[in-house]
Amino acid sequence: MSNNNRIKLQIELFGGLSIKYDGSFVSIGKNKTSKYIQLLEIVWLSGKQGISRDKLVGILYDREEQSNLNNSFNNLIYQMHKQLKNSGLPDYDYIVNRDGFFYTDDNVEIESDAAEFIKSIEAARKEKDTVASTLLYKNAFDLYKAELLPELSTQEWVIIKSVQLQRMYSESVVALGNYYEEKKDFESMLSIYKKASALYPDDEWQIGEINALIGIGNYKEAYRIYNETVRYYTDELGISPSNDLIECYDKMSRQITNMPSKILQIRDDIIEKRECLDRDDNGAYDCSYPSFIDAYHILSRNMERSGQSVYMMLLTIVDYEGKKISNQAKLDSKSKLLQEAISNTLRQGDTYCKYSSSQYLLLLVGTNKESCKIVYRRVLSKYKMLAGPRAEIDYSVVSLADLPNKLQPRKQNNAG
Repeated sequence: MSNNNRIKLQIELFGGLSIKYDGSFVSIGKNKTSKYIQLLEIVWLSGKQGISRDKLVGILYDREEQSNLNNSFNNLIYQMHKQLKNSGLPDYDYIVNRDGFFYTDDNVEIESDAAEFIKSIEAARKEKDTVASTLLYKNAFDLYKAELLPELSTQEWVIIKSVQLQRMYSESVVALGNYYEEKKDFESMLSIYKKASALYPDDEWQIGEINALIGIGNYKEAYRIYNETVRYYTDELGISPSNDLIECYDKMSRQITNMPSKILQIRDDIIEKRECLDRDDNGAYDCSYPSFIDAYHILSRNMERSGQSVYMMLLTIVDYEGKKISNQAKLDSKSKLLQEAISNTLRQGDTYCKYSSSQYLLLLVGTNKESCKIVYRRVLSKYKMLAGPRAEIDYSVVSLADLPNKLQPRKQNNAG
């Protein structure tokens, strides 16, 4: 089936398989998870080095399917050719076997976003000129629009390749972010980190986004992204914010302290934040962990002047045997109920925050150690009403007066 006239296929693999030939999109089957489609994708991704038949078969077939492997694989090749022909594509082999290795047919030129992405990253690594290297990283960054083949995200070969490409993408984000920050091009820096944050919210690209907004001077949006990120980490991921994220908070605070503002603008910001709080103003003050740290320092200083006692309490969700709950879905559900119990039990003058997926920190003002036990029992009673009689929480308490003056709560991030 050879032909001297080469054809070109434009292949997109980021965000899902898409094939374009002669200006039009081509469908080679309704089910994009079919083995014959995976066969093509694997060979296309292997590039000029090709892939051995044994490795290809090992990827495509489970051990249970390998009883009559030769026939199965030959039938797969036949099915692939049949589907490609039915799609209206020219009658070529598309993939060929040479000495036990499979390659793309020489008559078919594959223009792939994934291949171009890899090529750009590898070229950027070798390029000594910073501007030229940055352009190559930018080309790779723009090509990476979404995860590799999400329709096959559970396939082991896709997972392995996706991890490799995601690391390359991270490399491009860091290179571009650092370059634009050095050039003080904060708008470009923001666009890089904003896209990266949307694709991978768990990778803390929001820190770059916040720093870019600080560079621009848009502190209001920086705070919004910061609070949104902290909530995501504590509520969705069940972990306390990292030191790097808290340093962003400190950086914003220092910058704003040094920035003159009009009193009316400050008033409007306070009113806006107050209106948000008024929507749930009957319970205790629910804040982010870094805000809790600030509240702790303020109360510590006021305590010295006023003589009013302040206690910090740590509540930890456990099962009825006092053990940690390993089922994440169950823990998330109980965590929300504990938050409701705390909010409905504590006074307006008290402050609390979610510290991890299983823990909450409370600041109790104007109380003593015996009263803390009463608070704990009230929270536990309310929690049992909401979560059931077998629901349990452990607690520990310490007076702020007993803590060292230079306590740095951020070092406790890995607790619990």
